[in-house]
Amino acid sequence: MVRASAGFGVALIGLVIACQKGGPNGSGAPEPIIAPSAAALASSPSPTAPATGSMREVVEAAPPGPAPLRASGPLVDLPVSGFRDAVASVPMGATERRPVLVALHGNYDQPESQCQVWRAITRAFPFILCTRGIPRADAPKGEDRWTYGALGKVEQELEAGLKALTAAFPDHVHPGPVVFTGFSLGAILGARIIRKDPERYPRAVLVEGGYKSWAPGNARKYAEAGGQRVLFACGQAACQHAAKTPVRWLDAAKLPSRVVINGNIGHTYGGPVSEAIVGAWNWFVEGDERWPTRAGVPD
Repeated sequence: MVRASAGFGVALIGLVIACQKGGPNGSGAPEPIIAPSAAALASSPSPTAPATGSMREVVEAAPPGPAPLRASGPLVDLPVSGFRDAVASVPMGATERRPVLVALHGNYDQPESQCQVWRAITRAFPFILCTRGIPRADAPKGEDRWTYGALGKVEQELEAGLKALTAAFPDHVHPGPVVFTGFSLGAILGARIIRKDPERYPRAVLVEGGYKSWAPGNARKYAEAGGQRVLFACGQAACQHAAKTPVRWLDAAKLPSRVVINGNIGHTYGGPVSEAIVGAWNWFVEGDERWPTRAGVPD
């Protein structure tokens, strides 16, 4: 009887997986698989007994996933305790937990722009947290321009922003590792942030910055402490040339890294630079099962 019940349990788990494969959001990401309890398996009839009714009961008893995510729009203002509001890109209609990507803007830049660009790159699959920083005091009154202060304050704002995002969408934010992205000043700060917390930020895209503070030792420590992928994206030949050095050190530490460029177009993150990131995206998320390839996410 023990062998028969175990065989039935394997078949039953296969049925639950088959019923849940390909979630209703159409993203191709499977719903969470909920296996029947040990008590349910122990009390199930042998394969020789009619089992159709009991299988249906187990499937119907499985708790449903989160309701489809709803928000006021794809980009929302996110109150952050102790700091100015962040901007968040949300995966509208998601019925499962989605990973988080954080995006730090550059000097004299805007969080809204970062969220828009990264929403396009990722096809709106993850949550994207774009922190605001502090206003540029020298910007004309009619312009909405921001920068960042000391590293410690940036880290505190990022931590508070991640907590606020989870509190706002508790059923849909995945608690696992976060993808870090930053442009220019955001990348410069980001290279230091990810090295301090490799388990939280094992993958990073550093755009037009973040390549000067690496050394063989800290590249090795980042890899040994949990780092998994680093992608340097450039809009200028000087950036591409400079990024080759940390790529060499990271590769020596057995941490896959790349530098991509799509023309010598200037200090920017949109257009051809974004296209270069898209071209490397499947490589970048390889091995993290929470992320589908771009082919698995609808436009």
